[in-house]
Amino acid sequence: MIEELKSGIVCKSARETAELAERIAKACPQAVIALVGDLGAGKTTFAKGLARGLGITASVKSPSYNVCLTYSENGANFVHIDAYRLKSSDDYENLLIDELVPEPRLICVEWPQIIADALPDDTIWIEISSPNPEEPDTRLLKLVAR
Repeated sequence: MIEELKSGIVCKSARETAELAERIAKACPQAVIALVGDLGAGKTTFAKGLARGLGITASVKSPSYNVCLTYSENGANFVHIDAYRLKSSDDYENLLIDELVPEPRLICVEWPQIIADALPDDTIWIEISSPNPEEPDTRLLKLVAR
């Protein structure tokens, strides 16, 4: 799955984007995934798919105002972070994820560029873009370098 992302995967709908994320969560249930993309690119849709892939049935919401939301269910832990309003890597450290959320856990970070220095070296960086303006629901998901 991750190998396929190196060359890019095209999803024709939000549903396909979420299904791809489900498969990634099943393949990488304990990881940090950084999602890069413009506003409305589908980052939260992808995060919802990750949670579903872990077996989380709760309604996953955008953490824009909360910055960080956690979900624990069926022995899985999902951490969803919107780093847009964080100022630095120190702000990320102050979320105390390591202390508050037990492993195994999958951490999904939207707008990760702000806190890149705080993320582990093995973070999976995925860029989500809309490659064709004539197909507004189509997304290209591609593994990118930090």
